[in-house]
Amino acid sequence: DSEATSLPSVTAYTSVSSDSHSYTMQEFALRYFRKPLTLSTANPLWPQAPIQESLISLKEDASRQAVAGFRVLMQFMGDQSKSWRKDELDLLYELLKLCQEEELRDEMYCQVIKQVTGHPRPERCARGWSLLSLFTGFFPPSTTLMPYVTKFLQDSSPSQELARSSQEHLQRTVKYGGRQQLPSPAEMQALLKGQAVRLLLIHMPGAMEYRTNIQTFTVVGEVLEELCGQMGITDPQEVQEFALFLIKGEGDLVRPLWPHEYLNSIMVDQDLSLHTRRLGWESPLHFEHPTYVSIHYSQVLRDYLQGKLMASAQADAQLAQLAALQHLSKASPSPPSEQDLLAYIPKPLQWQVDMATIKTLVGQELRQLQEYSPQKAQISFIEATRQLPLFGYTVYVVLRASKLVLPGPVFLGLNRWHLVLMDPSSQKLCCSITLKDLQRLHLLSPLEDGGPPGLELNYGSADSPQTMWLELPQAQELQHTIVFLLDGSMTSTQWPGN
Repeated sequence: DSEATSLPSVTAYTSVSSDSHSYTMQEFALRYFRKPLTLSTANPLWPQAPIQESLISLKEDASRQAVAGFRVLMQFMGDQSKSWRKDELDLLYELLKLCQEEELRDEMYCQVIKQVTGHPRPERCARGWSLLSLFTGFFPPSTTLMPYVTKFLQDSSPSQELARSSQEHLQRTVKYGGRQQLPSPAEMQALLKGQAVRLLLIHMPGAMEYRTNIQTFTVVGEVLEELCGQMGITDPQEVQEFALFLIKGEGDLVRPLWPHEYLNSIMVDQDLSLHTRRLGWESPLHFEHPTYVSIHYSQVLRDYLQGKLMASAQADAQLAQLAALQHLSKASPSPPSEQDLLAYIPKPLQWQVDMATIKTLVGQELRQLQEYSPQKAQISFIEATRQLPLFGYTVYVVLRASKLVLPGPVFLGLNRWHLVLMDPSSQKLCCSITLKDLQRLHLLSPLEDGGPPGLELNYGSADSPQTMWLELPQAQELQHTIVFLLDGSMTSTQWPGN
């Protein structure tokens, strides 16, 4: 009997020739089929007759489903006439849904392999191969069948292009788990027409855009690796410090995407967009690539001008240096106007600083730094802002926190290790929580009509449990990002507000 399907390990995929088995599908048929059968045929009376019972020994109900599935398969391949009530799309959905059932998965794999083996009609055989290509991208066979399917694809690759794509899909499924959600009708129609490639637009800091082509089984991690390669990032550890964020509309939903998520299962609505930014800052920064410099500068500059890096209104020299570097990064031949100078100051500080003093100091800085190229100015800006309190954190504005009594909002800084709350006025640390101490997150409804939502944090040890609630507009985004940074170690049952 076929073993229950479970996600195979990578070794299950790569160990085809590790023991005495030859792992041919002929061998599998002799060992596991209900009746010993040969998969190849020289029978001139092709197509074969519909099966009367499942190939693999299954329970009675499952066997009936398998028999019906074989008829659908023959109709899809053109080996049997189809009902006028069903078109190709209906047949394809039926077959994918059957393969979605773990009990039937190995059976459906075997049925398709049986039908494409020795088929005398190339155009019909190609339809069977296209179906197998989809099976391998959506659902892995059992660990019992896996080495046989792998060997079959390897042996078929020299003469069958779809066998090569099926190999790639199966490798990706082993690595990422398979695409669990079936395609939308629109995507399925495109697949039937051979239009599997789709343009994807990613928004980057600094109003930059990155365009790439994705296919049916492209995952987030692959696109991030490609995007980072365009910035000269090759270290896998540094690639992991970037994330793609999914945004719905004007920010109704903001969440980081897991590397194993399939992009075509996510980008299903017109009002969804993808944005990227750096979340982790543990890897040493390197500035040999111009795109790398530009992206990092734009992200840091945005946080700085929004006041999220907590520069001080009393630090005139620092504010002037950072203003001068911003001006030099634009390669402007003219000195900065008063309007320029004001725009170079973080918004919360614009009415607190002495602009006359800033103007004088900026003039001095520009004379000292006049040889700086725009790229060198951007690098120097990043290095200078690294001294500010919340550099390297993703910063949220918390309107109220249950354990703090402060006259105004506080800043919440989040990185891979800590969640901190800081008073933007005094720059004092109010609270620090180690992320691994978080036990549960719970999204709260707004405390007042029209007010922002809240997020309850349960943290600490069993002997000393702690609870804090935060009120902020981006409560759900914060929740998603914390779980993402914890690498999923906090399960969905522990954060039911999601």
